[in-house]
Amino acid sequence: MRGVRACRPLLAGILLLALGLVRPALAQPSESPANPAQGNPAQGNQAPNRQVTVQNETDLALNFLYLFPPGATDRGPDRLGDAVVAPGSSFRARLGRQARCTFDVVAIWQDGREEARSAVNICRSPRLVFGDPTMPTLEAAIANRSPVLLRELYASTNGAEGWGPDRLGPEVIEPGGGFRLRIRTRDCVFDLRAIFADEREEVRSRLDLCAERGVAFDRSAIPQPVPRSLVLVNRHLATVQEVYVSSSTDADWGPERLGTTTLLPVGEEATVTLEGTCQADIRIVFPNGGAEERREVDLCATQRILLAPGWVLGAEQEATPAVPQATPAVPADPERPGDEPQATDPVAVKLRNGGEVPIIEIHVAPPGEPRGEDRLGADVLGVGEALELEAPDGDACIADLVALFRDGREVTRAGVDLCQGEEIEIR
Repeated sequence: MRGVRACRPLLAGILLLALGLVRPALAQPSESPANPAQGNPAQGNQAPNRQVTVQNETDLALNFLYLFPPGATDRGPDRLGDAVVAPGSSFRARLGRQARCTFDVVAIWQDGREEARSAVNICRSPRLVFGDPTMPTLEAAIANRSPVLLRELYASTNGAEGWGPDRLGPEVIEPGGGFRLRIRTRDCVFDLRAIFADEREEVRSRLDLCAERGVAFDRSAIPQPVPRSLVLVNRHLATVQEVYVSSSTDADWGPERLGTTTLLPVGEEATVTLEGTCQADIRIVFPNGGAEERREVDLCATQRILLAPGWVLGAEQEATPAVPQATPAVPADPERPGDEPQATDPVAVKLRNGGEVPIIEIHVAPPGEPRGEDRLGADVLGVGEALELEAPDGDACIADLVALFRDGREVTRAGVDLCQGEEIEIR
């Protein structure tokens, strides 16, 4: 027993010596910590799932967001995907497994403006705040009290240059509808500009939106064009039942111009009242449902339009055939030798349209000669109407007569005596 007790101190010393040799080895780290700004490449596929919260404290929608390695020329994918971050909203953008913490950031707003930030460390601050959260939000109710869709809305601080972005973005304000205008600002006085679907603009100036929280656009501030008249002359094959005249920039034909109880028969004319547009499209509709259209007619240069096959424009220059007047007899003057009594001029023949469609051309020429010019000019001889014709060459009463109907049929009467003063019916 005494021998065992003597060995105990020796064994304790050996054990302490062994522990002292092992402790330094245990204290050595296996690998130094990775740089948090660059991630730990040794982790490989075990890199953490990075995400960043985007907070929009502006008064414009955030449409696109890009995060990419510093200095890279390729921005990579839009981190918002199909989402849009509305004013006052936030969005969590997931970047996937990323060892990297530092990114360049580009944000693109609804007006196309870009905002760039360099070397943003999302590991230290995983939140991107755009705008000033302390900036107050001014709100105003915008109402469309007009019958026309309101397509764009602009707000500018009084005295500022330019109107800035369209505050409606992808939205529109239907007739009778409304929109909540939100602006991050400390200003109160604004100019507002509304653009309607027909391209007309209404501007309201120096509005105190802090005191007046509702603004209505009713087109009362739009300068009204001076009304003007357009004469439509029906020289077509049938009665015109409906007429539409609208600006060439309009998406639809607008109201019917003749009225629900008015027709435009063949040979008659009607006057319609228009606003001050020059380039217009015209559409006419017949009782059988058929229709014809003419595009981009300059109504400022043409005040009368012939509705005829081929749509003859410039009807203000149409020639009305002169009706020959009989010359009264001149008595002989006994004081002048050789002055013989003058006979009364022959009475002109009366030509009547006995056909079923208007006559659009009449030619009168001496027998055997070319038919010559059209006696009607731009006019027509309607069904049942009559026209007086005089001889083409002085005392020569005999002539060949050619009448062309609107349906293309041509009737020739040879050797007609134009001095007989009788009526000739052409069928």
